[in-house]
Amino acid sequence: MSIQKWLKEPISTTVLLGNLRSRLERMDVKSAYIASHMPELVQETIAKAELAYQGMIMLPGTGGIREFVGNPPRWLERRHNDNEYLWQLNRMDYWKDLLEAYSLTKNEKYGRKVIEEMLDWIETVEITEEMIDLPLSHYEDCHPLRALELGIRSYRTWPLVLEHLGPSELFTEEVLERYVTAVYKQIKILRKVSPQLWPKADHNHYLMESLGILTTALYFPELKESEEWKAFAIDAFEKSSLAQLTEDGGQIEGCPSYHNGCMFWFGLAIVLAKRFGFQFSEQFIERYKKNLDYSIYSLRPTGKCVPVGDSGANDGAINAGVYGYFALGDMTWLGLVTNMMNTSKMIQGASRHIWRALDVRQFAEDLRALKGKRFTCDKQTTFWNRTLHQAIIRSGWDSESLSFLFTCRSPIQNLHAHIDLMSFDFTALGKNMVCDPGYFCYREDEDRKQFKSSNFHSTLLIDDRDHFEYRGSWEYGPQKKGEIYNVENRGFYQLASACHMNYEPIVHHRHISLVNDNFVVIADRVEGLEQHHVQRYFHLDFTDVQETAGGIAATSDIANLAIYTSEQGQLDFLPGRLSDTTDVARSSTRVKFQGLYSGTKIFLSILVPYKGETQPVVQIKEAADGVFEFGYDERYQVAVRDNDMIISSL
Repeated sequence: MSIQKWLKEPISTTVLLGNLRSRLERMDVKSAYIASHMPELVQETIAKAELAYQGMIMLPGTGGIREFVGNPPRWLERRHNDNEYLWQLNRMDYWKDLLEAYSLTKNEKYGRKVIEEMLDWIETVEITEEMIDLPLSHYEDCHPLRALELGIRSYRTWPLVLEHLGPSELFTEEVLERYVTAVYKQIKILRKVSPQLWPKADHNHYLMESLGILTTALYFPELKESEEWKAFAIDAFEKSSLAQLTEDGGQIEGCPSYHNGCMFWFGLAIVLAKRFGFQFSEQFIERYKKNLDYSIYSLRPTGKCVPVGDSGANDGAINAGVYGYFALGDMTWLGLVTNMMNTSKMIQGASRHIWRALDVRQFAEDLRALKGKRFTCDKQTTFWNRTLHQAIIRSGWDSESLSFLFTCRSPIQNLHAHIDLMSFDFTALGKNMVCDPGYFCYREDEDRKQFKSSNFHSTLLIDDRDHFEYRGSWEYGPQKKGEIYNVENRGFYQLASACHMNYEPIVHHRHISLVNDNFVVIADRVEGLEQHHVQRYFHLDFTDVQETAGGIAATSDIANLAIYTSEQGQLDFLPGRLSDTTDVARSSTRVKFQGLYSGTKIFLSILVPYKGETQPVVQIKEAADGVFEFGYDERYQVAVRDNDMIISSL
């Protein structure tokens, strides 16, 4: 096999392999430190590697458990009616465990397994030079050469083969030639296709595809197009920074999980720049730093991110903090994450990235230095992203804090969004209380429809209709304006206000406020009703929920929640599901208040978190049109006027 036609100058494979090895990191040094200082990580890595060696992999569609994928894997097999199964199998993420286990143990079976699978994949998945002229739509279809998989393999897994096995006898000259040929063909296609798929540079896929191009150019500067590929990728990241990272902080898609992923992808690009000796602009670095804050704002005090849109309730904020540290040398974000979760769990999660640290010893020491510390900061507790139309309000930066994320963006930015206008997610006293349901899956099925629907979120519906039409997993009907138009810190209460027009001529305003850092007030003002049924849904992370005087009480072993309302109407308890990760859901309860109304109607809801068996008593009285009074520790008045809610202490 000749690779000469891919190279700038005619050099032998022996020379190319020597050049490559000179650019690789010292995995023997890293593995020696990890083996001697991080025994739990070593044990976890080897255990996962053994399962991967047996072909037991967890993928979308497998129900959150491992499944035999074949030996070698059946690369072209689509299972469980799920495209993501095939796509993610072809990312080979489990190779990471095998390769790290090889470096830790020097057991050749792990390295040989990866080499054999890589060569089998190259043999199985046909890549011809003519494929570059296929229609653009081909690179969005369900097969191993979708554009995103071309990018992910080329930055996330295949380079690890070089790093861990490149210096070994397993990585022969023949293996190198087959590797270079396969990667070259993929990047050649990707360089043409990716900018056509994402001409505005406004999607997370573009980052991963650009990372694949950049990584290949850096590892193989001998390739003919390497300089052009490198320049293109650097420019793509600069453009993506402007297109995707908003000025207020928060990636343009508005999904915390994807935002945290973007902090990893942007951060990894900066790490590569450090390692290979080039720079991004100062503007790029500053924008990245600003957006790291969103990872902390969108983190529930319970240590998991709010699963708005196609997000999971995961610990991705750790990843953002790690790459903020790798890129900027700043422990701020990891320190704040530590405030909101068990320190050992944070260190365990962060340690999984230690192989990418340029200085493993320093990273490990800095992580250990966080033990027993409370990280203090001067960040505001009221956050408003005007582009994403999200407000995040919290009482503080510890695990017992009260915090809610409130969202209202219509028309949506892309189809990772859900039909959840003016929905919110609320955490208090170490307990998730009112929850966004997450995404569960990407399949075209009833599960996908349910988790995206309005009545699975904590919002208000008219005649039980979605805010806009659901047409499929990746398709919606037309949408009218919806926005958050005001967010303020008014001293003893912090307020966010929103409105949407998707039920025109009916108009819905919602005001939501954290009062005295210990309870939440929500006012829904609905105008233009003519014998319409109005439903208010609260999706609770509780299974023990009962009706009480003036509302409901939800109880658990951790903390409880009482919801009081000025207008109860018909009360129903409905089954719910909350999904923290793919294909896995737990039972929950949806509370539904419903009534028939005409004209303008204002509904006041008060959410009181508490601990212990004694439920707080709150009675709401409508003192005048749009003016309510209630008592909780002290007396309050709530006046709902036009586009505002004013809370006074009586």
